[in-house]
Formats: sequence, structure tokens, C-alpha cells
Amino acid sequence: MDCEKTANMNDSIDYKDALSARVQKNPVRFAQKCDLLYNAFVIAVCSWAVVEFPLELGGSIDPNGLLALVVSKVLLGLIGTAAIANLRFARQVFTFICGVGAFAIAPALPLEYTRCVAIAVFSTVECIGKAACVASFAIASSAGGSVDAHLSVRKRTTDDQT
Repeated sequence: MDCEKTANMNDSIDYKDALSARVQKNPVRFAQKCDLLYNAFVIAVCSWAVVEFPLELGGSIDPNGLLALVVSKVLLGLIGTAAIANLRFARQVFTFICGVGAFAIAPALPLEYTRCVAIAVFSTVECIGKAACVASFAIASSAGGSVDAHLSVRKRTTDDQT
């Protein structure tokens, strides 16, 4: 291995840009903003489910289909409410539902645009909302969890002991 060549490669790397990146000074404020962003997308996804409800009926009044549709919308609303309330595992479950929904809708969008643009627009809005919810959950998770995690006495005492 050529040591001089390796040393010259290290000299050419400029760390000033990476080290001068802005760091959040108050992690609690950043976590609050991430929580608000996630909650806003949860509300948007649940609201869009209500808006889309009549379109999913498709004009048919099949009792079994209607029951399944109502139960699915009620469950989505309950899990969304639990996610906003930050109940245990509710955020993960809601994000999983959004992720599965986005992955189920996205491949069918080109076909929908060839058949009916109006329905495709509704599906596109639903897909973007669910994907944004998943992305905001990822951002909130990378921020170190929720506000409760930053304000937790147990977490602070554990960090102080290490």
C-alpha cells in the first residue's frame, strides 16, 4: 500500500463543510416540530379517508361491502387518534398501515391515469399523503423520538449514569 498516495487522498478531503453544518441547539423544540408535522399528516390521512368514503362505495349498496368499508374507516380513525395521543405502538401501527397503503396504490397509478383521470387524482393524493406520513414518522424517529422521550426523567437519569 502506498502511504504517500493515501496521505494525499486524505488531504484533499474538505471536512469544513461537513463540520460547519447547522446543529439543532434545542432537541426538545425540534422533537416538538417533528411531532406536530407527524400529527398534521395523520389528520390529513384520516380526513382524506373520510372524503374518499363516498367514492369507494362506487354506487353499490352491498351490505357486506358497506360494513367492511365502514369498519376499515372507523379503525383507521381510531388508530389515527391513538397515534396523535401517542399511545404505545399506535404511531408504528398507523405508519405501517400508511406504508402498506402507499405501496399498494403506487403501482396502480399509471393504469388508473389511462382509465379515469379523476379517480387517479384522488388515488394520487391518498398515496402522497400516506407517503408523507411515513416520511414524517421517519424524520420524527431520527430526531430521537417524541417530546416525551426528551422530557422523560428516566431517560435523563439513565443518560447521566453513563
